[in-house]
Amino acid sequence: MARLKYWIWLSCIGGVRPLVKYQLAAALGGPEKLFFASKEEMQTACGLMRPSEAERLADKSLETAARTIGRCGEKNITILTLQDADYPDRLRQIPDPPVVLYIAGRLPAVDELPLIAVVGTRKATAYGIRMAAKMGREITAGGGVVVSGLAAGCDGAAIQGALEAGGAPVGVLGTAVDQVYPKQNKWLFDELRTRGALVSEYAPGMRTFPSDFVARNRIITGLSLGVVVAEAPIRSGTRTTVEHALEQNRDLFAVPGNADAAVCAGCNDLLAQGAAVATCGADVLGTYEGRRELFSRPVSPIPIKKRLTSRRT
Repeated sequence: MARLKYWIWLSCIGGVRPLVKYQLAAALGGPEKLFFASKEEMQTACGLMRPSEAERLADKSLETAARTIGRCGEKNITILTLQDADYPDRLRQIPDPPVVLYIAGRLPAVDELPLIAVVGTRKATAYGIRMAAKMGREITAGGGVVVSGLAAGCDGAAIQGALEAGGAPVGVLGTAVDQVYPKQNKWLFDELRTRGALVSEYAPGMRTFPSDFVARNRIITGLSLGVVVAEAPIRSGTRTTVEHALEQNRDLFAVPGNADAAVCAGCNDLLAQGAAVATCGADVLGTYEGRRELFSRPVSPIPIKKRLTSRRT
């Protein structure tokens, strides 16, 4: 418990990039040593650190950490730090893992199961909603665990489909773990608290910013073996999720869409570059059949990263 307060102190420092938090803690030997480090020591340990980040890390108050521990106890929120044995190894392997995970509900045995992310545009068409829900249902029925971001559109539909199939999906938040956003998906949040898991790197009551929604995408992919894009235009927030998937050596799947529909252009472009076609849950789960050894280590990437990067919009 004594060390926990330092992990939480680090996680609750806003305005510091996750990669910087992780690198500082790793280089200095943990958050407690980071807490007592000088600005000069921090700068030496992490050359990526910005002056503004050093200023924020100079805040040595543990009041927020103590308050957070109390709130988590009151709200039945589990705290997992990077040093904990239950922290998923699959997530720990990414370049910038969250130093702390706050979990409402019950996180599945990530390293022993085929977790599959199903994502897509918030401005989905009826087709996109239908396919995201179909993927959620069929992946769940086939023994997979669905992971998504709980945003409006495809993400929420995928979670709903997984719940309809009797699954225990994982929703990854870009807000504090106790904050419902968007409001229209409150019922999904409530269901996940009892039947699945809500996961965030932001403590209850913590203020978050729009950029945090982009940061959470690396957690969605980091927990998953593969990522299914249900529907997305060329310019979409889903693109950052795809880039994280490729950087983390996750498999990439895309649902084909109408050739003349702008909202499907992102998926069709991914397919043209080499992403695997996904028209049903079996297309995805079949990739891992008889390959249980893959569950505990990163899978080989589909070789389209160079082309994707060169065509980034």
